[in-house]
Amino acid sequence: MNSTAVLDRDTGRPHFPGRPDPSLTWSDFGCRVNAQPPAELFARYERSRFLYPAKRARLAPYRSLILENWQRARRAGELLHWVVSYEEPDGGWASLSSWRSTHAGWQTQHLVSSGTLLGGRAVMLAAQAVRTGEWRDVAQQNWFSPTNRFASLAFGGMTDGIGPERSLTVPGEYVRVPGALAERLGHGGDRNRPVVELDGGACPELAELARACRGEVFVRAEGLDRDDLLLGDVDRLYALVGLRRYRRIWVQYDTTGRIRAAALAYRGPLGFNFSFLENRCDVLVSPELDEQEAQRARDALVAAASAAYEDFEPGGVPVAGETPMDRLVRAGAEPVRPYTRVLWLAEAYPDVYRHIDRLYASRLRGRGQPPRRNP
Repeated sequence: MNSTAVLDRDTGRPHFPGRPDPSLTWSDFGCRVNAQPPAELFARYERSRFLYPAKRARLAPYRSLILENWQRARRAGELLHWVVSYEEPDGGWASLSSWRSTHAGWQTQHLVSSGTLLGGRAVMLAAQAVRTGEWRDVAQQNWFSPTNRFASLAFGGMTDGIGPERSLTVPGEYVRVPGALAERLGHGGDRNRPVVELDGGACPELAELARACRGEVFVRAEGLDRDDLLLGDVDRLYALVGLRRYRRIWVQYDTTGRIRAAALAYRGPLGFNFSFLENRCDVLVSPELDEQEAQRARDALVAAASAAYEDFEPGGVPVAGETPMDRLVRAGAEPVRPYTRVLWLAEAYPDVYRHIDRLYASRLRGRGQPPRRNP
């Protein structure tokens, strides 16, 4: 590990090139964690146009609930949800947030930078360095729009150097299926291929399906290799501050008894992610299925999983997956946006740190425009 600090010529603060020392803290990067109350943070999001008018309008009916959820999570410190921020004397600032998605898998998101490249670098480097030193994580993941060039470089671009054993890139679609449509999808079910809800114990067959669809990194990051598939341990942590985080799982079997598709219905505090990804229904379909079989399997699973969303405040079923969803959209589903998700294991944190450091070093040398914000 390279723990030698150099002074940044613009800020006079220490900077740690290369691999970070595991003893580094947030303050070593000029950062603070959970420093702003959520209301103040949201106001900054609005002023920076990270919360642009259309997104602000979509969140408006639930704003008070979302704010309350963030306030509750903040009471748990870094156990559930951390927001790292950086301030400059001239008013420039940057922030990055992350929340516990599975047992030790975190969703890192909402990179916002206003008037500072150095701040963006600081929060991203600190997020890897401090979490490296704590040795508690299994993985992090980030979801971004493929049209976001900076996010594609910062997150999508890192997987080439890290390798498939420790990172994963998953392009996909994200749509909202109205409840009435979800109900209709279940009418064409195949009795020979039943859909069953799992009881939460270990299920090696589900892990095998997930591995075939997305690989070992996904299995580990989502805790599908554990015996607490419904995230009961995670739910108990969230309950400490009056919140919930759990998962319900439906699988479809083929005629030989093998699991050929699954729906992972995640439920969590509304608005932890401003696209409601904390409540997504993630659909896995075996690559062995042809297009029509995959479509029927997805339809049956979305119909079954709709039971998990009866109390979902925005309504409908927010469905994520790789399989084309054009037919769902034509049938009445609302396309939210394409999303690319990147997952990386904790053992790759030092390499992610170096990737981010090189990316920002290049931008700082050119003194280009501030990085585009990650939606």
